[in-house]
Amino acid sequence: MSEVCAACQEPLLVEVESDSETEDSKMAAVPESVPDDVELQECFLEAYTITQCPRCSKDISSLSPSGQQQVLCTIRNEGGVQTGFDILPTATEEAYLRAYPEERRGHAFLEFCREGDLDAVLHLIKDDSEDDAEVEEQETDILRYTGTFEGIEGSALHVAVRYQQTDIAWLLLAMASNLDWSKFPSAVLQAMESLGLSKSDRKATPDIRTLTDDKGRTPLDVAQEVGGQWAGWIADGRFTP
Repeated sequence: MSEVCAACQEPLLVEVESDSETEDSKMAAVPESVPDDVELQECFLEAYTITQCPRCSKDISSLSPSGQQQVLCTIRNEGGVQTGFDILPTATEEAYLRAYPEERRGHAFLEFCREGDLDAVLHLIKDDSEDDAEVEEQETDILRYTGTFEGIEGSALHVAVRYQQTDIAWLLLAMASNLDWSKFPSAVLQAMESLGLSKSDRKATPDIRTLTDDKGRTPLDVAQEVGGQWAGWIADGRFTP
């Protein structure tokens, strides 16, 4: 591997300190230089020619077995080496967010929902609520933000259902739907209180269950496709506005 970026000629190395600690060693750990392709990836994204080499403009895309365009590469960093990684979805996503930075917050919200990071989701919801108190008319409601990128299509509820994030789904129904409170288990209501939320914090209109993804599917449609634990939710009418 070249030790400099092909586009900007910056070193493709990063210094990391050893995690090992020995009582016998009285000398500070010497940082170790390891290969890291972050600089190359940054130049690749800034070029906005996602399927072309940022240095020679040669087409670096190929077709996957399913016929979809892909850009395969090898990622090297302190975590190891990953070969055959398709960087095109990530690059397309990042290029869009750089062109439209106002979308980044909503995008992060959906990513947190996918990961099941309840604390991060709650933090963004509360921030949005505080902003709404200061600004009379918000351009976007983070609870109802919808994405179109692979894996995070649709609303946060679509994402929570697709990735089996039950706690996130309950939080979204509590904060952004008209689901009758009698449908919520007592444990969920107690958890809301422990998170500093009350029923008065709910912003129920429009009901998050009515939102559709880019294919016109509601969260109920996705739940029917995923099945499993959501079958009970469907039977109980939790996804039905």
